[in-house]
Amino acid sequence: MIIRNARVVTLDGANRVLDDATVVIGDDGAIERVGGSSSPQPTTHHPPPAGEVLDAGGRLLMPALINCHTHLYSTLARGITLPGRAPKNFPEILKKLWWRLDRALNPDDVYYSALVGLVDSAKNGVGTLVDHHSSPNACAGSLDQIERAFRAVGLRGVLCYETSDRDGPTTAQAALRENVRFIERTGRAGDGRIAASFGLHASFTLSDRTLRQAVEAEESLGAGFHIHVAEDRSDLDHARRHYHKTVVARLRELGVMTDRTLAAHCIHVTAGDVGALARLGANVAHNPQSNSNNAVGIAKLLELVKAGVLVGLGSDGYSPRMWEEFKAAFHLQKVRTGDPRVGYAEAYAAALLNNRTIAKKLWGMEIGRIEAGARADLILVDYYPPTPLDAGNLFGHLLFGIANAPIDTLIVDGRVVLRDKRCVTVDETAVAERATRQAKALWERF
Repeated sequence: MIIRNARVVTLDGANRVLDDATVVIGDDGAIERVGGSSSPQPTTHHPPPAGEVLDAGGRLLMPALINCHTHLYSTLARGITLPGRAPKNFPEILKKLWWRLDRALNPDDVYYSALVGLVDSAKNGVGTLVDHHSSPNACAGSLDQIERAFRAVGLRGVLCYETSDRDGPTTAQAALRENVRFIERTGRAGDGRIAASFGLHASFTLSDRTLRQAVEAEESLGAGFHIHVAEDRSDLDHARRHYHKTVVARLRELGVMTDRTLAAHCIHVTAGDVGALARLGANVAHNPQSNSNNAVGIAKLLELVKAGVLVGLGSDGYSPRMWEEFKAAFHLQKVRTGDPRVGYAEAYAAALLNNRTIAKKLWGMEIGRIEAGARADLILVDYYPPTPLDAGNLFGHLLFGIANAPIDTLIVDGRVVLRDKRCVTVDETAVAERATRQAKALWERF
């Protein structure tokens, strides 16, 4: 494929903005060449490959977005009502909504919730999602159902199953087996489209015995853990009450917290925890909108980044719109600190730089930049800047313009997934109609 007539934001090492640019994608789904009127032209002639020529029409071309922590199984809960009084805190939210929902899921629910969530993500410019799944009564093979949905839509995914002791030892053992089975089948880095990690719920629902079993199983697999860490104050209180240490300290001592771990949230962490996360090289996924919705707190993004922790950005299943997470991450740090000057570099890095670094570090995916050799995960955005756009003022355009503009086209691994704002790989209407039937039956069981 050749994409012509695009304004390209490369997000490469030089962070260039190229006007009237051309991007050439090879048959293998990798970017072969990038050039524009404002960039040096190659000194040797390369004949254009045979294939589709896509005229960008002056639209903005940039790397597809990455969601570093989500829960696709939550998709069919949209609009659900809870009986009785509203939950008053995070533990009640889990018990009254999410832990009841995941126990009610069947294999078809798992597939269609993933399918709907992936179509929504594609329409919002997300090419890669790191998913954290739970369906205790449909555990065995559940990750295969999610993989099937990813391949149908055409997005990249990193999948794991949420191991927990909250439903008893039999269910915990089934979760361990599902992680091991899927990792062994796909390989840690997978095929570049689907990869695997080892899923754990959170410290307060995991016994030392189960955590040790997980560490022993993961040691030979090398997939790394994906776990919720100190999302709510109750997680920290539980660790201190039962183990006389912080969540991070407990997980570190048991061998869970390593440079291959993706730790979601990390809100209720001490200064010592932050230092430990940095020394260990652990990776953190910040989820600002979900954290606000659940009233669990605001992560110390500035302090984490300053300490050298690699912090990416996720949605926690709250929304497919990663641009909204970017905005929330930026604004909440201003509110938290009372300083309107802060948050620029940290929010930008989390959304557009660190997510891709985490993906490459943990699963070997070279995505999130437009340069020769990177995978062709790209979005065409209906954004025609009304003011000058260059590398120096990109943040302002992202926040006030690009983040609000429709996604016209999504390309993943060189293949078109979204064209003219419609998903071309699946029938959106048919998916929504079937998902509605699944949701109705699921809600009745719930």
